[in-house]
Order: sequence, then C-alpha cells, then structure tokens
Amino acid sequence: MRNSPALESVDNALRLLVLLRQEGRVRLSDAADDLGIARSTAHRLMSTLRARGFAVQGADKAYRPGPELYRLGESQRTDYELIETARPHMLWLNTELNETVQLMVRDGTRVRFLHSVEASHVLRVSSRAGGTLPAHLASGGKALLAECGAAEIDELYGARPPGEDPAALRAALAEVRRIGYGVNSGATERGITAVGMAVHEAGGRAVAALAVSAPSLRLPRSRFEEVAAVLRVAVRRMEGHL
Repeated sequence: MRNSPALESVDNALRLLVLLRQEGRVRLSDAADDLGIARSTAHRLMSTLRARGFAVQGADKAYRPGPELYRLGESQRTDYELIETARPHMLWLNTELNETVQLMVRDGTRVRFLHSVEASHVLRVSSRAGGTLPAHLASGGKALLAECGAAEIDELYGARPPGEDPAALRAALAEVRRIGYGVNSGATERGITAVGMAVHEAGGRAVAALAVSAPSLRLPRSRFEEVAAVLRVAVRRMEGHL
C-alpha cells in the first residue's frame, strides 16, 4: 500500500537524518539523489531539520549533523569526523611501523572498518575499509568490548557468543583491560595478526579503535608490547583532537 504524502515526508526526513549521521557532510544534490526526490523537496526537508537543530549548513553550502542529532545518538562522532581526526595519526603510525593501520567502530557484536592505511611491503595486510568482523575476534573489537560492563556483554551475546565459551570471553576481555590492548592472532584470517586499542573522547567513552595489522611472521608475540607502545602514542594523539 502506498504511503500518504505526510508519511513519505516523515520517511524521507528520517532517511536524511541517517544519511547525515553516516556521512557527516551531505550536499543537497547528493541528498536528493540518495533519496530519489527532487532537489526542491530535499531543500525543504533540510531546511526543516536545520530549523530544528538537527542539521547545520557550512560555508561550503553542505549540511552537517546539528546538536540535536548528536543528542539522539550514543556518540557525538560521525564516521566522517572520526576518519578526518584519525587520518594524520594513522599516517604517523604507518610511517613508524610500516604496517597496515585500521580504524574501526563497534556496531553491536561486530566492528565496522572505516579507514585503512596500507603498509608498503609487498606482503602486507590489505585495506579492510567497508568490511566488518565479529567484535569478539578482532583486535580493536576486543578493545572496544573490554570497555563494556558485564551486563552489557550479556545483553549483546546472550548466554553464549558464537563459537565462544562465555567464561573464555570474560577472561579474554579481562586480559585486554589488564594490558590495555586486544590481539587477534589468526582468529579471523590465518597468518594475520593485529594489535588494537580503544580511542576515547573527552568524556571517557570509547568511540573507535585503532589497530596495527601485519603478517604473523612480522608480528610475533615478542613484538606485541613494542607495537602497542607505538600504537598507544597514536591513540593518545588522536584522543587529544576529539
């Protein structure tokens, strides 16, 4: 059954909110194309969102999330903002270690990769940008899950995480809290090891994770602390700009 014009307008406004949250910067023409509506309709909707504080318009005429949209979500950081903030620190980390650096966020029980800077080695870990992995297996996912309380972990996974003993998961996250970083040693791809660390905003909430990924032969257990020390510097620098 076809929605009424009023319901279609509400649906389009909600889709615009999602688009703003995901992209961080939206041009009017892109919004119209994404929603399949006329530019005049997109302009009217954006003007309404702007008037209500859900969108703001910059000097470049593009729209960005407004303060009211931030208040609706758990995090005040869009993917765009996180990538822009992380990029120089990822480049520095990549230069220091010459290994692939990944930026990820947690979506429920999975981590979503936002951006990657690849190593220059012929044998290297490729970009994961746009992909996802189970959070309890990925290095950055473990670091982000370690920020959760026991009740939140139970809510996320229920009685048993997929293929994981609940007690083993609790012990693994306790170890992450103790040492300050997560490790994925071949759990998601044979021969690949990663060390990941959570990134916190000013209020102390973890909003993302940075990870260094490399072929296991170049990242043995004996190098975990060395890599984590350099990673920690990049994380602290990124946190200073959030």
